[in-house]
Amino acid sequence: MGLDAETRTVIAESLREMFAARTGRASLAPLLAELGWADVLAEDPRAAVGLLFTEHGRALASSRALDDVVLAELPEVTAADLRRAVVYPSGTIDLPPAGGPIDGVVLGSLDDVDAVVVPAAGAQGTPALFVVPVADVRGSAAPLGGFDPDTGWTAIAGLALGDPVAIPAGQGWERAVAAGRRALSAEILGICDAAMALVTAHTTARVQFNRPIGSFQAVRHRLAEAAVAIAGAHSVLDAAWDGASSPDGGGWAAKIAKVRVGRAQAELMRNAVQVFGALGLTQEGDLHRYVTRAAALDALLGGHRLLTEVVGRAVLDGVEDDSAFGF
Repeated sequence: MGLDAETRTVIAESLREMFAARTGRASLAPLLAELGWADVLAEDPRAAVGLLFTEHGRALASSRALDDVVLAELPEVTAADLRRAVVYPSGTIDLPPAGGPIDGVVLGSLDDVDAVVVPAAGAQGTPALFVVPVADVRGSAAPLGGFDPDTGWTAIAGLALGDPVAIPAGQGWERAVAAGRRALSAEILGICDAAMALVTAHTTARVQFNRPIGSFQAVRHRLAEAAVAIAGAHSVLDAAWDGASSPDGGGWAAKIAKVRVGRAQAELMRNAVQVFGALGLTQEGDLHRYVTRAAALDALLGGHRLLTEVVGRAVLDGVEDDSAFGF
């Protein structure tokens, strides 16, 4: 039956308060436990994950919540009582070959984990998982720089797997990627909702020619275009949740959702920066934080431009199962 609208509103407010009171990058597990999150997740997993990641994005939070979603679909690497993080491939939609150097991103520091789970292409290019002790990873790790240092993410460059045991992933990896894409889509939309509120307030407060800039048609058109893109992305993501119970976890729908969400955030952020003018390009305001975080999340598990190419090739080739074109 799931959670009703009133209950979802109460949970969303509780999550918002939790993130507001959270200090630094404190673990979410004890904070969620105080909210009785296990019961919420058991009653309506779809709504729970969507609400959590939407508020996670709205708060510009940084945590390992995405790892929890992905690893929940990979019980073969979570059986042991070890703290584990996932290495997400960077700059590609293809899994790196197990025999080559691995580049990727860990969503946090390596100091609070015992091992990392590295997805790679094993024999015949099939997905495989490698559990690597964190001590073997440190030589290839460095704090992730770039335009969003607030993430606290760690860059992995040139990691050699050596000779660890490969764990066949099969459809488990497909389900994990689909679940991760839905969670990321919800998080990006949370960022978009917060950014839209910010830019809307700016158009009311900012006055030119004795009028709020929100009264000018050009500004209103830009915000309308962004609002339509975001509303459409919300609808596509809602539809993508319907396939979560299928054998592959609804991979195709999750891919389409991430494409639409990525395009929506790009549309919004481009228009928001133009509406803010110079303030949209400086660190004096807050808009840049939403722009950079949305872009960083869009790049995880395939950016919307790369995924558009994957979807396009699959459609043109008449391939229903597009797993041959990356993950």
